[in-house]
Amino acid sequence: MRKIKFNDVFVPKYRTYLIIIFLLLLTACAAFPKPLMFLISIVLYAFVLIFTYRKNVAMRERVINNMDSFIFKLKTDESILNFPLPSVILTDQGEILWNNDSFELLFKGLNKQKFMENIIKELNEEYDDKFAEIDKEINIHDRHYRILGNLVNIKKRTGKETAMMLYFIDRTEYYRLFKSFEDAKDCVGIIMIDNYEELLQGMSDADMPQLVANIERQLREWFAFTGGIFTKIDRSRFLIVFDKKFIKAFTDSKFEILDVIKEVSTGNKIPVTISIGIVTDDETKNEKFQGAISAIDVALSRGGDQVVIKKDGKYNFFGGNTKEVEKRTKVKSRVIAQGLQELILGSSNVVVMGHKNMDADSLGAAMGAYVLATSYGKSAHVVYNNKGVGIDELCKKVVTSDKLSDVIMTEEALLPTIDKDTLLIVVDTHKKDLVESSAILEKVSKIVVIDHHRRGSDAIENAILTFQEVYASSASELVTEILQYSEIKTEIPTLVAECLYAGILTDTKNFTQKTGVRTFEAAAYLKKLGVDVAMINKLFQNDVDTYVAIADVIRNCEILFGNIAIAICPKGLENPVAITGSSADELLNLNSIETSFVLCEVDGKVHISGRSSGKINVQVILEKLGGGGHALIAAAQVEGMAIEEVKKMLIESIKETLSNKE
Repeated sequence: MRKIKFNDVFVPKYRTYLIIIFLLLLTACAAFPKPLMFLISIVLYAFVLIFTYRKNVAMRERVINNMDSFIFKLKTDESILNFPLPSVILTDQGEILWNNDSFELLFKGLNKQKFMENIIKELNEEYDDKFAEIDKEINIHDRHYRILGNLVNIKKRTGKETAMMLYFIDRTEYYRLFKSFEDAKDCVGIIMIDNYEELLQGMSDADMPQLVANIERQLREWFAFTGGIFTKIDRSRFLIVFDKKFIKAFTDSKFEILDVIKEVSTGNKIPVTISIGIVTDDETKNEKFQGAISAIDVALSRGGDQVVIKKDGKYNFFGGNTKEVEKRTKVKSRVIAQGLQELILGSSNVVVMGHKNMDADSLGAAMGAYVLATSYGKSAHVVYNNKGVGIDELCKKVVTSDKLSDVIMTEEALLPTIDKDTLLIVVDTHKKDLVESSAILEKVSKIVVIDHHRRGSDAIENAILTFQEVYASSASELVTEILQYSEIKTEIPTLVAECLYAGILTDTKNFTQKTGVRTFEAAAYLKKLGVDVAMINKLFQNDVDTYVAIADVIRNCEILFGNIAIAICPKGLENPVAITGSSADELLNLNSIETSFVLCEVDGKVHISGRSSGKINVQVILEKLGGGGHALIAAAQVEGMAIEEVKKMLIESIKETLSNKE
């Protein structure tokens, strides 16, 4: 044991106290000079000296022993000092108590105190003050580090204080290898010439091969930098296989090939458009190929001229700004009619429904599907929960008619009638979140979808038959074509024909938008069934109050980018959703306005109606807000947000879409 000196025990502080006590005793003895008191004072003072000495020696020995042990550990186990990983001990406030040399080198040139305070702030948000294992990833000096450590509660007189021991593990090489591994994964894609047949129509035999060769040359030149596989699998489709790292280059360039390919011209009278489907998910090569085919189907169902990338089970879309081209052949309508006939005959009963806030097109298509089902002797009903847009008069005519009074029923009334053989026909929407009754959709196993909107990422996935044609003006047009090709065993009621005609009329804005040859053919077929056009037009005329409300919306509109109008419906309107759509239509009639958006708030949801004259695709804009539609007419519903916040989101989506076109 180390020898303890007198001076080591009686440090200056204690010596001062003892001298003062001794002087006080002398003063007392001088004041009271009695031998007995002097003896007692000497004995007491000796006792104080001995007691102080023994206590101080014991304390000193403990301190020396602890110091000897600490110094011994530092000398014999220098792992904490020479630990190869950067290490630091700090409080829960970020105050550094200790760090090693590696930590100093790591934070060379940085304010380590400020940096650690920010790290601790993040850790405090992530962990409570109980014992916990710390595991966090950060970047320092362009290198990736993993922080490991523990939270420890230290008891103090003032309460508890949390200290942390953190270690920094350099994971840069691991992430570099991981990124190399990810980048080297195969992506499989299919490129398809959308309008191959239309391009070749009317071309000379000499020009056809040259056009196809020019298209293929442009595609090969665009794809060449990847060093991947590019091969033709049939006359209008190409297979591509490339490393995943090139996806970023494609997306950064916004797939400029979509615009470049339109410039190819060798006697063709219409521009060339292509669709590309790419899969990046971790699947087998065959599954990726099948996924690419599905992605192409999605692109075509959205009108073509776009890229669909399937990543992590979700679809991402690029392009899609070209107006849909009408398909003149009705082969698909005939095939769908035959397939639908078999499904109806194999079902116990049929339920038909459209989208929430049913409009004239949704009602018309639903009534047409109802007639189709009953013509094959099946019981059928249309789901309607008494919330529609501008169809009150039309619904009143249906429920008061002799033959169709029991057609329309609510969700509650129809749910008990559904069994495993019930067939559900969904019209005028393909999105599972927008159907009139989610409960019925979940309960039915046999589903048919008939829609004319561009396909979105939240489509009904378990449909056994889908008829989705974006070139069509309306779902009513598609249902009318199916009726024409079906073996109808009963006469189509005039009121049903009027519902179908009303659906076409409203979605084409009195045949002024998105109309083709087949649109007029469907209208002519319905006219032959006795449609009273004047009566239908009168059903959709606005009253004075509605017209004034529309005028107020237009008067308070805001013009952005010179040609886009945005307006908000005032609160307190009787039918705000209908006024929203009508106001969006009327805004397009203003000089220089090419696109319009009108918002309203109903029952905690913000409804948006978008309209376009053709230069801007409103479907692409509103798709970013969870909506859908087609290039000229689209809508969206946003729940849980204030209308001004939704307006800001809408403006950001418009900016993003416009920037992608540049």
